[in-house]
Amino acid sequence: MRKFLVLPVLIGGLVLSVAGCEVTKTVSAAKVEEQLDAKFGPPFDDAGIGPATSECPESLKGEVGATLECTVRDATGREYRMIVTVTSVEGDQVNFTMKEA
Repeated sequence: MRKFLVLPVLIGGLVLSVAGCEVTKTVSAAKVEEQLDAKFGPPFDDAGIGPATSECPESLKGEVGATLECTVRDATGREYRMIVTVTSVEGDQVNFTMKEA
């Protein structure tokens, strides 16, 4: 009877391990915001309207072509809509561009 119990446990373990391999990479909203602040902070500071503060509503999916709309604010309260687009995924690294909407 033990032989019959071992087989379902092994098959169940196999199914779980295969399902675990299909995890989608993401870049957290906080990391995207950090990159936006780094890109726009110096120009805002140079123009006397810094610092830049960014807000993204969710994480960025690590799939080529995925987009995320974020907001960058200057010190005067003016808002700039930014579109973040994934350009490539290399291993664990997700590369993306940022441009004003």
